Amino acid sequence: MVSRNKFRRGARATALGASLAALIAGGAQAADFLVEMNKSRALHFPQPVATIMVGNPAIADVTVEGSQLVYVMGRSYGRTNIVALDSDGKAIADMNVSVVAQNASTVTLTRGAGQYSYNCTPRCERVPAMGDSPESFATLMSQMSTTAGSSGSAGGTDSGASSGDGPMY
Repeated sequence: MVSRNKFRRGARATALGASLAALIAGGAQAADFLVEMNKSRALHFPQPVATIMVGNPAIADVTVEGSQLVYVMGRSYGRTNIVALDSDGKAIADMNVSVVAQNASTVTLTRGAGQYSYNCTPRCERVPAMGDSPESFATLMSQMSTTAGSSGSAGGTDSGASSGDGPMY
């Protein structure tokens, strides 16, 4: 009788240990992944992925480069998640993705009710950003699409402070 009780206790301890190991491993899979707004970061998986899902593609999006490599792009500020499954439908990864502001080079100017964003590397240039004044944002987006369409022409126009899209300080 004593040996049976010891066996049962040992089996319970082994089952408890396996459960705790699974919880710890699951916790490692649910790590945060940070990516800056308008930037991409490589995300490597430990084994081949058959399916990848993004909770909110308006916040972050993925480009599949191979069965174990994707690039995550920050589209707008916020938090979403990415779930990766193998060919049997088992979860390989389930992680939170946080899209954060570009650290050192971004300056936000608030003037009255308007907000204007600048990228200051090496000099400050206006850039469209979420939360900017709608008129200024639309003007910059229009200028960017026009510039992109005529990028092959020589002697383009200066899109600096004279664009009339907000204050340049």
